[in-house]
Amino acid sequence: MTHNPAQYARVAADSLDRLVQDVRAGRAEWGHPNAVHQAAADLLRLSDAMAVSLQQMAAALDPRDPSTRQSAAALHLAGQAATTAATNLRNARRSLH
Repeated sequence: MTHNPAQYARVAADSLDRLVQDVRAGRAEWGHPNAVHQAAADLLRLSDAMAVSLQQMAAALDPRDPSTRQSAAALHLAGQAATTAATNLRNARRSLH
């Protein structure tokens, strides 16, 4: 049995949406550096996984096919951006100790 990877992406996106909404509404806050450190670690995991997933998605599309060429290129660029985000999160986490 194979799984639909889009389902995992939806769960992750829903969780992040709830986090953003809860902070905006005052139901959650970044009140302690330890909370920021843990969130940075978790978002680092997410960024690493997102980078790999985006590259896998780009590779699944045929870059020679005119109908998917632009999407494959955009997914590749998004994967590079996720890699950059992961690097920045690693640096932030290290500096928080």
